[in-house]
Amino acid sequence: MQHTLLVTGSPYQSKACHSALRFAKAALKAQPDSIKGVFFYEDAVLIGNTLTQPPRDEINLKQAWQDLANEFNVPLYLCIAAAVRRGVINETESKRYELNHHSLAHGFQLEGLGTLVELMSSTQKIIQFR
Repeated sequence: MQHTLLVTGSPYQSKACHSALRFAKAALKAQPDSIKGVFFYEDAVLIGNTLTQPPRDEINLKQAWQDLANEFNVPLYLCIAAAVRRGVINETESKRYELNHHSLAHGFQLEGLGTLVELMSSTQKIIQFR
């Protein structure tokens, strides 16, 4: 059974990103292809900001998601509208808005809600963390 994970809670104001990560690790260890994709929406898109750095005594959730994506080949999608609104942009959006820098962390992709719909229609379960 494949799952789509929808994460909507802020990585700094809720446990949504951390809970989703723990679930994904457990599911992928049990069945390596059990997660088709993770879609971060609303404030959860802040997880993909390369410019944020947690204190050394805290878990680096961004790095943990990147490691999980690399190990299990799970795509990490950020809603493009929510991300741009919060200053998380890739090189393409940086040029589009005539900005000098981009802030999208490696391993994350900006995608529209159509990608979420595709994920939802091609998996048996959608699990939301907020």
